Amino acid sequence: MRALAALSVLLFHTWLYRVGPPRGQLTRPLDQVLVSANVGLICFFVLSGFLLYRSFARASLGGGRPVDVGAYAVRRIARIVPAYYACLFGCLALYAAFGPRHIVPAAPHIGLFLVFGENYSNATLMQIDPVMWTLCVEAAFYLLLPVIGIAALRLGPGRPTAQVTVITGLIGVTIVWNTLGHVHGWGPLLYKALPAYLGHFAIGMLVAVWAERRRGRVLSARVSAALVLVGFAAVVAEGYWNRTAGGSGWPIRHVSGHLPAAAGFALIVAAVVAGRGPAVRWLSWRPLAALGVISYGIYLWHLPLLMVLRNAGLAPVALVPRLAVVGSVSVLVAWLSWRLLERPLIDRAAERVRDRVRARVRPAPAG
Repeated sequence: MRALAALSVLLFHTWLYRVGPPRGQLTRPLDQVLVSANVGLICFFVLSGFLLYRSFARASLGGGRPVDVGAYAVRRIARIVPAYYACLFGCLALYAAFGPRHIVPAAPHIGLFLVFGENYSNATLMQIDPVMWTLCVEAAFYLLLPVIGIAALRLGPGRPTAQVTVITGLIGVTIVWNTLGHVHGWGPLLYKALPAYLGHFAIGMLVAVWAERRRGRVLSARVSAALVLVGFAAVVAEGYWNRTAGGSGWPIRHVSGHLPAAAGFALIVAAVVAGRGPAVRWLSWRPLAALGVISYGIYLWHLPLLMVLRNAGLAPVALVPRLAVVGSVSVLVAWLSWRLLERPLIDRAAERVRDRVRARVRPAPAG
């Protein structure tokens, strides 16, 4: 699923940053489809909510020990920070050598990128590597998640209904936030803050609670297929609705913030986690799984590479050849990032976590 999410965002940006016609102009029926391909970023939020909250859900429901927040922090830092910094400084080097240079903010503002703070200033928002705004939202969620997990733990074991109620409240936060933003005409800084997407993470968290409650029970192939079909239908329908509703969708269209698509992705995640049969088996196809492993690098690097190639006149005008060129280069760079940087540091972080566990359970010396 990470591979599909990354590829959809790559497709969207390859279409958006076209050569020749104005960027993002909707002149053909195909444009009406491709303009919604950026919904893949919503899938990333849902997956993060599910994957990161599952250990907290297990602990709070009585099936495991409390989550080691220190180990959680070590793993999160190793997973996102080094590759993020490598991409950040790689972009600055590429832009200095080949352009474009207009996307680089003034030097005093670069420091905000070092602390995932570029979303909080108009001088840095959508600069250097525009996709990095989602990592600021992710980083804010990483900080909040242990607090939510501790609150769930305090609810006591065996109280899934109370936990679901708390998590559902996070969806309400997003609806209220987007409603206020629409009514008061908030700018992009507030629309790219964590509250605007907290509900998308929460939908993934609900799947984590559901999965922990039914551990060991497998869905039938028919139910799995139904979940996948309904999930994809919800994603497609929401994209179609956003393109055709126009002003008539107020206020639901404006305040939903892709929550219907998030629900669709959550159904697919549920099928993958607890289902079986051909409807979910295809997601384990080895080439797709391999792209999923390096999907973080694809997501980070594809847009700056596209802009550099476009600025240097090396991006083909036609969409399919341009996609082939940008996709190939992005996959190569992502693979190098995984092999040389991400995987070694993830493995080192895992060893540190194991050392923490061994130190905690080692018996005290006698005497």
